[in-house]
Amino acid sequence: MQRTLVVLLLILFPCSLFAQEQATAKRRLKIGLALEGGGALGLAHIGVLEWFEKNHVPVDYVAGTSMGGLMGGMYAIGKSPAELRTLMLTVSKKWDGIIGPTPYGALSFRRKEDLRAYPNAIVLGLRGGTTLPAGLSAGHQISLIIDKETLPYSGIASFDELPIAFRCVATNLVTSDEKDFQDGPLADALRATMSLPGVFTPAKIGDAIYVDGGLVNNLPTNVVRRMGADIVIAVHLKTSTPEAKNIRSLVDVLGQTVDVVVTNNEKKGLEDADIVISADLAGYTLADYKAAETIMNRGLEAAEEKARLLETYRLPDTDWEEYRREREARVKTAAPTPQFVKVTGTYPDAVAQLERSLQNFAGRPLDTKKLEGALTRLTGVGKYDRAGYRIVQVDGREGLLVTVEETAYAPPMIQPGFEVDGSESGDVNFTLGARLTFMDVGGYRAEWRTDFLFGSTYGAHSEYYRPLTAGSRWFLAPEGAASISTFKIYQKNDPLAIYGVDRANIGASVGYAFNRFAEVRVGYDAGWLKSKLRIGTQQFPAVNGRTGAARLRFLFDGSDDPVIPRRGVQMETNFHWFDTSPGAAEAFPVMDARIGYFQPIAHPASLFAISSGGTTFGRQATGTPQFFLGGPERLGSYGLNELRGNQYFLFRGGYLHDLLLLPPFAGKRVFVIGEYELAKMYGFPTAAKLPNDFAAGIVAETVVGPLFFGGSIGDSGHKKWFFQLGRVF
Repeated sequence: MQRTLVVLLLILFPCSLFAQEQATAKRRLKIGLALEGGGALGLAHIGVLEWFEKNHVPVDYVAGTSMGGLMGGMYAIGKSPAELRTLMLTVSKKWDGIIGPTPYGALSFRRKEDLRAYPNAIVLGLRGGTTLPAGLSAGHQISLIIDKETLPYSGIASFDELPIAFRCVATNLVTSDEKDFQDGPLADALRATMSLPGVFTPAKIGDAIYVDGGLVNNLPTNVVRRMGADIVIAVHLKTSTPEAKNIRSLVDVLGQTVDVVVTNNEKKGLEDADIVISADLAGYTLADYKAAETIMNRGLEAAEEKARLLETYRLPDTDWEEYRREREARVKTAAPTPQFVKVTGTYPDAVAQLERSLQNFAGRPLDTKKLEGALTRLTGVGKYDRAGYRIVQVDGREGLLVTVEETAYAPPMIQPGFEVDGSESGDVNFTLGARLTFMDVGGYRAEWRTDFLFGSTYGAHSEYYRPLTAGSRWFLAPEGAASISTFKIYQKNDPLAIYGVDRANIGASVGYAFNRFAEVRVGYDAGWLKSKLRIGTQQFPAVNGRTGAARLRFLFDGSDDPVIPRRGVQMETNFHWFDTSPGAAEAFPVMDARIGYFQPIAHPASLFAISSGGTTFGRQATGTPQFFLGGPERLGSYGLNELRGNQYFLFRGGYLHDLLLLPPFAGKRVFVIGEYELAKMYGFPTAAKLPNDFAAGIVAETVVGPLFFGGSIGDSGHKKWFFQLGRVF
């Protein structure tokens, strides 16, 4: 019996060993992919993923940093490389808009007023001291893209539950530590990993503040290894070594300093990799989104160069199909219908109003396009940097959670402004201004806004804007102003007179805000006006006395830019009934109107037509002339305020053509502009029946405002060269 058992054991033991060897042979090695950060350069990862899919090389784990984290995250949730290519080509084409501020059309009416009055990109926050924004962009638009793509995965407990297990790396600015995100809201993790310092504002999650993980681990091969990968494949973005002669400016030095930190931690990532795919991206930078397709193809080429090594891990067709089925079984494509809307991130009164305004998104399939439009308009109010969304579950019900992120440094906020008028040689006028705005003063949506002016004009204007109720379109607006200014009159290029003008007034309006494009007001102003000739010959009588006027104003702004519109319509109409005015023989009406139309005709070019006019309806005894023409924007070849009277019209028509883009820290664009002006001041003698001129120049839309260099030539010997900062239209 014992001999029989021994014989059986000797027979079965080799069989057991053979079975174990077969099981071991069938177990394939788990492959992990580490994707390096690098802004636009990270688009090369799409090409690498395309090669993997085409050649049936499976990916079991993926980790990335910055753009590598974003591309890895999108791949991990089930987006195919082809879908990624399409998505990122679309995003890259409008990248400048994505990283820019809230589009002008989405701003509230009052924020549009701010930008028209102070047409520059400078906003200083006064919350806790004078502070600049923490980045060029709040990242709202890119956050919306992330929110939309990750929405079906709002409820996952761990990133291991994704179709492909995923991690991404960020830098904790509070502790200076590396943060490897493995759970929590996926959208928050992706937003954190790509918060490039200086470009995007940091991501705040709980008490931590996160920026781009490239500062601590730009090629996270060690993270992939910890996830359980047997084989770690690193995708390296190889760039040019900078030349010493090109490191000259402060920006160059700071940029290269960051590169040194990132490059050093990349070396550790390369050492930890089993295979390195190195995409040759010499000559490209992290901002080269216009070269997106070329960069993607460089990634494909880099993977092809490693084909012989990578094909070792190629799966047979049947095994590949099984791998894909298992992966796709975990893909989620649709989000549940939200049963409620909840808002968080701001104070209770605002939460209540915002939840009320978003209730239409509850109880029906979520329209992400409409929701994103509503959230973008919310950032246009001026109090919120970002507004994001995801699905949450409360008491067994699934709902829409909207998270708003209040601007950390404002309100209150101050917007400086600069105006330089160099239309008269040897007589340059300069005015420095600032607008101080407090929000929610005395109630939700109430604002206290004050302007200060110094230079050619000294003055202040303050208005308190108060909606009748928290959600009302009706509002009250008491205001007051005082100013001391000089008023100059030129004949061609020769000065005729300089008046000193002192004004003070108080008033109040009741108005109705139709939407973010239009507003109407009716009110009354009472004040004092004093004008006195200082230098030259008298062109109209000096006056001194009380003013009183009922007023009506309608304003519509449907254009796409406060400085240099390329599309849309602008309209403004003002009517005043002066019951008293110094020097006037009787009460009189004054009405003026302006309409502008802007239309693109090709990608780099657009046309514009602007008409304006005014009248006192035949009343001439108004004390002082009510309208003046001559100077920038109002018949540029003529002397400043050369034409004056009580009725006029002015037409401007022209052409704009893009020349080049400015760096983000310097401004937006540079244009060439050409225009024709035609005008008439009724009752004022002129050599030409219809004064007219041609003007042309270069306009740079800089961070401090539009800068215009040009010249104008008109009828009757009128001509001049000029420069101007602060206004174009």
